[in-house]
Amino acid sequence: MRAEEGTFSSTGMWMDCHRRTGTILTWVIVIALESGGLACISKKSTSESGSSTSSTPTLSNINGATSPSSAVGQLIEINGSNFQTSSATVNFTQGSVVASATPISGDATDSSLVVAVPSGDSSTQFSVPGTVTVTVESNGVTTGDIPLSITAAPSFDIGSTTWTTTTALPTALTGLAAVGVPGTGSTAYVVVTGGTTGSLNASEVYSNTLNSDGTVGSSWTTITADQLPEGIAFHCMVEADASNSPVPANTSYIYVIGGQSVFDGAPGGTSAIYMASVNTSNGTVGSWTQLSNSLPQPLVSPTVTLYHGWIYVVGGLLSTGNSSDAVYSAQVNSNGTLGTWVTSSSHYPLAISFATSFGYGGTLFVLNGNTASATDPNAVSGLTGTDSVYYARVIAGSVGTWTESSDATLAARVKHNTWNAFGQLLNGEGIYSGSLEFEWSQLNSTGLPGSWTGLINPPHAYVYNAASVVSPLLSPSDTPRFLMLGGETVAGAISNLVYYNNAP
Repeated sequence: MRAEEGTFSSTGMWMDCHRRTGTILTWVIVIALESGGLACISKKSTSESGSSTSSTPTLSNINGATSPSSAVGQLIEINGSNFQTSSATVNFTQGSVVASATPISGDATDSSLVVAVPSGDSSTQFSVPGTVTVTVESNGVTTGDIPLSITAAPSFDIGSTTWTTTTALPTALTGLAAVGVPGTGSTAYVVVTGGTTGSLNASEVYSNTLNSDGTVGSSWTTITADQLPEGIAFHCMVEADASNSPVPANTSYIYVIGGQSVFDGAPGGTSAIYMASVNTSNGTVGSWTQLSNSLPQPLVSPTVTLYHGWIYVVGGLLSTGNSSDAVYSAQVNSNGTLGTWVTSSSHYPLAISFATSFGYGGTLFVLNGNTASATDPNAVSGLTGTDSVYYARVIAGSVGTWTESSDATLAARVKHNTWNAFGQLLNGEGIYSGSLEFEWSQLNSTGLPGSWTGLINPPHAYVYNAASVVSPLLSPSDTPRFLMLGGETVAGAISNLVYYNNAP
């Protein structure tokens, strides 16, 4: 249980309602068709005759996504209203097979439930890959359903990861950013933006295909027509598609957030956010638009995560060079633009920069980072790293109370990389205490990290301020692939190497 996460700030409010008997639940989904038209589907779930009430449970979305998907056994977040958590059950149906699951009690609210996807009922397994319909039943009333695509849970041991290199970047860069983009069918792409060569901040944008074995294509494409509007380094980048946001199917949007806009600007932060679309058929990047909703303040090297349709920003270097404890969130709109940024009253417990973050099971995690001031984003000295891992329940942009995990990382890291896949974590590189290049952990059944273990076969890259990506594609043996791009070596050389795990 995570009872300590149940208290939310005034920005996250829930109504505690009681169901009245004799209700009829009617709900309507409006679907945007590719032709540009609208289709409406209505459903009823009836207990007894009567009129609907405001306390009737309703289902809004799964994982904040247009086309949600999950591997069996993974935690998903179900959003809606009036779930009346003491009696809520989540039902997964495929044909005649109905499997019921109980939400994690410490994470349950009237508007959000976290539950593990079952493999089937007591006698029959779901067909995977396939689709189940998801409903919530509360006090005898059942919501309408939402389809969820399911796959088999990959079986792999992240502790047996081994690494090698693939096609190098056209230019050696540090302080760059990268994202993976799911394509149509079984294709995927990687897009790289900005960074610094050591003498100037780059505006170049590169793209390449991602192969299922983790390699990239034999040559990188330079997006000459649609470079960034300015040279940016030490920024963050996230990607929105129908699997993680409320955008249409077969669309992808990428966002460049904050960073250093002037080389050697000490730290010369920007509040600008640039957005571009990515063609999911060929990986080409469209023109960049500066969004009107800028960050509330200029930030260099914050940690940024797009999770369940919301972008969360934690920490970063302020224009003064001091680290920030601010936490911001903004919703991804259906057209790819962003909603207004909200400043959370739940400040991060530390003023932090150069940290990493990810979301899982309705929870936002932040790992490590620098607690000192810094005037040079690429410096290796004058930093104060932490081994802490903090987490907070997040619901539709509202951030709950931060709790420190009892399982700290083995090394205090700054300017490092973290990969999360199917509840298994890799954490490594950067500037760190000791000699442990990589470490790994697993999230337990309630979605919290366990103890950390040193990786036996790290890549021996010894870089910091590198970019990292989890490939949208699984390998031929149904295992995840992680990529690490560029960065600066501890010996002082800026790298163009691209590493990937070739096992398991």
